[in-house]
Amino acid sequence: MDMVDLIQEKRFLGQEFLTWLWFQSDVNSGLVDLKDPGPVEVWFEERIMLESGSGNALQTVTCQGKDLDLAEARTALREGKRVSQAKIKLTADGNDWRFSIKADGLDLSSVKAPKTLDMDEEEPDSLAGRLLDRLAVMRELTRFVDALFARFLSIRLSEEWQDEEIPRIRKWLKEN
Repeated sequence: MDMVDLIQEKRFLGQEFLTWLWFQSDVNSGLVDLKDPGPVEVWFEERIMLESGSGNALQTVTCQGKDLDLAEARTALREGKRVSQAKIKLTADGNDWRFSIKADGLDLSSVKAPKTLDMDEEEPDSLAGRLLDRLAVMRELTRFVDALFARFLSIRLSEEWQDEEIPRIRKWLKEN
């Protein structure tokens, strides 16, 4: 397998993950139950990008806006496009994270993490404390995204994917 094939394979799995996550979020009013670390809320907001094809034949649809209506994105999904990038709000343990995620490598970007420390900037250790706090909050976000991906993979690699999940996703697309 050459590098291009490997990248395409990785992108395909990321696209399936983001599509599944959108489906889970939509049908469960944002709630995705993870055994460990526990339930999280996932909301797709402000921007979602879908694509089909590759190279010169690449076609993309981008839906964006404050009050994002995902009807156009669902139509693109029904037409065979796959989610390639999304802006997500994740809520867990009383904290909110907002970030963009790309299907290519499940890279997180534009992360807006919750502030958990209220430190006086005059304190000499406040910069180090804020940095350590920021790292801890980012590690938490990574843990939640990893748990969501692990949940997806456990379903994707089981018979449940073809027997139950694919029919549920198709029904969701038809109804919306």
